[in-house]
Amino acid sequence: MPENEQIADKRDGGGKIKKQSSGRQLVVTVFLLALATKMFLLPIFLIRAAGRDGYIVLAIGAGIDLLSLGAMLAAMFMSKDTDFFTMLESVIGKIATKIVIVLFTLFLFFKMNIAANETLTFYSDNVFAEFDSAIMVIVLLIFLAAVANHTLRALCRLNELLVPLVVVGIGILIAITAVTGFDFGNIMPTMRKPSEFGDAVTRHGSWLGDFTPLALFIGRTDLKKRTAVAASVSGVIGTSVVLFFSMVMCAAFGNLPTYVDSTTNISNILQFSVGNVYGRIDLFSSILWSVAAFVETALFFYATCRCVAYVIGRNSHFGIALGVCAATYFTQVFAMSDPTIFSLLMSNRWTSAISLAFTVAVPSAAVLCGAISARRGQKTAVKDNG
Repeated sequence: MPENEQIADKRDGGGKIKKQSSGRQLVVTVFLLALATKMFLLPIFLIRAAGRDGYIVLAIGAGIDLLSLGAMLAAMFMSKDTDFFTMLESVIGKIATKIVIVLFTLFLFFKMNIAANETLTFYSDNVFAEFDSAIMVIVLLIFLAAVANHTLRALCRLNELLVPLVVVGIGILIAITAVTGFDFGNIMPTMRKPSEFGDAVTRHGSWLGDFTPLALFIGRTDLKKRTAVAASVSGVIGTSVVLFFSMVMCAAFGNLPTYVDSTTNISNILQFSVGNVYGRIDLFSSILWSVAAFVETALFFYATCRCVAYVIGRNSHFGIALGVCAATYFTQVFAMSDPTIFSLLMSNRWTSAISLAFTVAVPSAAVLCGAISARRGQKTAVKDNG
């Protein structure tokens, strides 16, 4: 069997890849990716760096991600029946594609560890404060390994089942902030400290690239005429939710950066902001909402495993998942468990530049290769008809 058929999902009788995702599932996935990790620690880092202007920095990053989403959706429509790996191979060759995918795998692994760390931080600080974090990592990895041993279709179905919980959680959080009220005039005027704002922009790009796992949806999604519009709107809505909470936090904490540390999350901030008048309802709603972070972690883990399968030319689900789990455990326990180390890793120009490069390069490469493949297909059709 050819290598591409080994590492791809099952194909139909005509050699085309069977669709693993519906248009609706793609829309749901885009929504979850748009808001998952950008609502955890990023606003806090930005408040510490840029004060009341933190939400503007987040808006710039979200705008870049939305542009990458648009490019990724364009690539899906250009290559409806060819997967990402085959599309790259047809343009740059098998060896060059493997080199590119190795780099892409490292980026996916890096992003997956960010999502995993933020998820573990939330639960270790709020839900299981006295639970050994090393054991929590193992529980998370068991879930991720189970995901990696299934197809993209199963993961998409899981997204459909979980998104109502996320919507309920977000609804409760918005209701709390709306009833309590915030003085959004607190974020004005903007650009009080331009130098700090510029520094925040260049140092917090590590949270970019949330839509890069969508590369695996290329050629595997059953696209309809309005899928692109619906997915784009979904991404904008998810981003708007993130920006709303970011503005709330900047209005409440923009002049108090010393009170915000790297382990604080949205639940703590909302609890402080509403003055405890609602008890810990914020914790309950945040747990529902944090499902989105699990989904994003799972998507990046799944994408990492699929890329590894392509590079080695074998679709050994269990073995690959086990290897990625071992690497993730080592990274989480020995490299990212210290909040100071995590803060330094996530707030430096090198990681920001690398994340920005992949955020731009992956969808751009997908669009370029998709356009070249489509043009070749048209030329072939013309010759056949001639």
